[in-house]
Amino acid sequence: MMITEPPAKLTDNMFMLGTCEYPLYLYKGDTQAVVFEAGTGHVGPLLEGQLGELGIDPATVKQIVIPHVHPDHVMALPHMLKLFPDATLAASEFGAKTFSAEKAIKLFCRLDDAITASMVAAGKIPEGQCRAELDEPAITVDRVIGDGDKIEIDSVSFDVIKTLGHSPCSLAFHQAEEGILIASDVIPYYMPARDSWWPCYFGNYQQYVDTMRQLQALDTEVLCMGHRAVVTGKDEVRALFDEIIEVTEKYHARIIAETKAGKDPRAISEMLGAEIQEKTRLLPLDFFQKNCMLLVKQSLKHEGMDEEK
Repeated sequence: MMITEPPAKLTDNMFMLGTCEYPLYLYKGDTQAVVFEAGTGHVGPLLEGQLGELGIDPATVKQIVIPHVHPDHVMALPHMLKLFPDATLAASEFGAKTFSAEKAIKLFCRLDDAITASMVAAGKIPEGQCRAELDEPAITVDRVIGDGDKIEIDSVSFDVIKTLGHSPCSLAFHQAEEGILIASDVIPYYMPARDSWWPCYFGNYQQYVDTMRQLQALDTEVLCMGHRAVVTGKDEVRALFDEIIEVTEKYHARIIAETKAGKDPRAISEMLGAEIQEKTRLLPLDFFQKNCMLLVKQSLKHEGMDEEK
């Protein structure tokens, strides 16, 4: 089953919160809770109301865990750190360094403002629902985590898995007993209205595909994606991995075919970006075209082709 609209109860202890576009995931133990992901700035005020609806005391949230440090996954943090004052913040080593860089935080704020404006214009959120201001242009990470570490909530633990291919700071979290996998953006971006996927191998094409195969082998019951949906049921999750691996391989093959046909890499990225922007109707065209240029570069690099030709 595919679940696209939060708030939603996924298991007895696991909840999908935030928005469809920018979901958060809360796991509730016997006495404590942990939130994975930190979405965009406008998710912060929404999260507070959702916890109230579900009867979850914010004081029980003792950990906030960041799967990767891209602005659409971290900018509710200023609100969340005030909402959960006793919570520790965990992220990768690369993520911790990014959070400490004033230039990066200022860029994240500008991008988050653009996302908020797009969501308001699309009628997704009301005017004025925006990020909380930071006291300073930096965020302190309390715990650096990496492959092989554990996120513990009372007697339950999630294994930390380094996921390659999307970004150098990407992590996934696996709770074996309940079959829960929080995979974030190593899963392509899903567009439910079009039943379409956008692969996001911004770091390395082959690593991205290999990581999806690695995660598929975990025999997952509840797959929590970085955007738009949760998929439940072992057969459904396995089938989804088959689908998104095939989609990614075809996307890569298309880029290579267009290049061999003589199309300029920049023209390919502009075409691909326009297609995604038309499907999402969120964010400016150049945002998607710049990101598609990264995909084109990674595909050409994988094939040993010169992107300048």
